[in-house]
Order: sequence, then structure tokens, then C-alpha cells
Amino acid sequence: MPECQICGEEADRLITCKSCGVRFCEDCGSTMERLCEFCAEEEVDGDSDLNEDGFEEDEDMDERG
Repeated sequence: MPECQICGEEADRLITCKSCGVRFCEDCGSTMERLCEFCAEEEVDGDSDLNEDGFEEDEDMDERG
């Protein structure tokens, strides 16, 4: 039986994270979004660092003109 790369437990079914590629069980991420718990957390936390186009703000851009 395959083993979850996050919790180490054996599972009948593993999902491959679409962001980082880790294989996780149903308890260690979102099966609907296909994101492990770490990437799902980064996606939620990282939204505030993105501009309206979905890209990270470049603070040095203003200084360069």
C-alpha cells in the first residue's frame, strides 16, 4: 500500500499535489483542489502579497523608475 509523503501513513489512494508534486492522503490536503496542506496554506497566506494581476509586488520597481 502507498505511503503519504506528509504524514507517513499508508493509504488506499494518494493525490499528487498540483503545486509541489508531493503525494498525500485525504487527511493531509484538499482532494478537490489537489493541494497538499502546505501548498493550500501558502496559497491562502500568499494572496496578500499578490497584486491585482496575481503577481508578487516588486518593491524595488519604484526605485528603478
